[in-house]
Amino acid sequence: MKTLGLILTLTSAFAFSSAAIAAEKFPKSADIKVRNLAEKDFPRWQQLAPTVYAYEDTHAPDPSGGVINTVSLIVVTNDGVVLVDGQGDSMDGQRLVDSIKKLTPQPLKYVVVGSDHIDHVGGNPEPKAAWPAAVWIASPASKATMERNKNAVLPAELVGDKRTMTVGGTELQILNLGRAHTGGDLAVYLPATKVLFLGEIYLRDVFPAMRSAYPTEWIETIKKAEAMNADWIVPGHGFVDSKAELKADLPEARKALEAVVAEVKRVHATGAKCESPQNCEAAKQANFGPYKDWALSGSQIPLAVAKVYQEIEGKLPK
Repeated sequence: MKTLGLILTLTSAFAFSSAAIAAEKFPKSADIKVRNLAEKDFPRWQQLAPTVYAYEDTHAPDPSGGVINTVSLIVVTNDGVVLVDGQGDSMDGQRLVDSIKKLTPQPLKYVVVGSDHIDHVGGNPEPKAAWPAAVWIASPASKATMERNKNAVLPAELVGDKRTMTVGGTELQILNLGRAHTGGDLAVYLPATKVLFLGEIYLRDVFPAMRSAYPTEWIETIKKAEAMNADWIVPGHGFVDSKAELKADLPEARKALEAVVAEVKRVHATGAKCESPQNCEAAKQANFGPYKDWALSGSQIPLAVAKVYQEIEGKLPK
């Protein structure tokens, strides 16, 4: 218990690496400029429960110039650290390493790959170099995706459906709730503190990004998450505000997906063409209402329309 006491002392000193988020209402956007933030204000982290932290750094700028955050989960125990999702590049990866070392002297023991996209795995070589003995865990689908990236840190262990593990007395459930944003998506649930990290299953105030998504399955996956007994529901992108706000906005993320799918089906029925995201007349005809102004919409609308067309026409990858 002495070690855990040291951890708690250190974590209380570094519970949030920048000024606390003011209880101010902002427009619904994950763009950091909307919060009057700049890249210099990151990384930062917030304590969700004793020894459980939501860590935020910045995503690479969108072609439109917008910048959103990327969220990782850090779980500190007296038998090592569990990290869920990394960051996007080597600089972000090193800042994540440095931040974990500020939080605790405990080594990184496990890394769970919730999303195999580069903005969540591109910085993984840095924590791997800092803690070579750490065990990396992913879904079989994510492993297959990561094997196509020669610089990827590949998982040593796979979770196809569910795995329950206890690290230093902390129970973690690694869950495959269904295909969503990547097709290899994993979530992590901590029953004792009711923290549910959804990663890119939950894009808070970001236009539904569908480059490698399974649109209708994604909706059903979010419904499963909504039915879980969670207090904190943490997104992979979007600000980590109060538990009440995060919980209320998960259904809103689902509704955004439902609205996009429904609208693209309407446009598809008119015969409008969408050969690819780069050649997609249908995207110009779609009306996404309030969601058209969500973060990254300019770059993500053609991708979403093309992906829903693939689903309608039975062309999604199996």
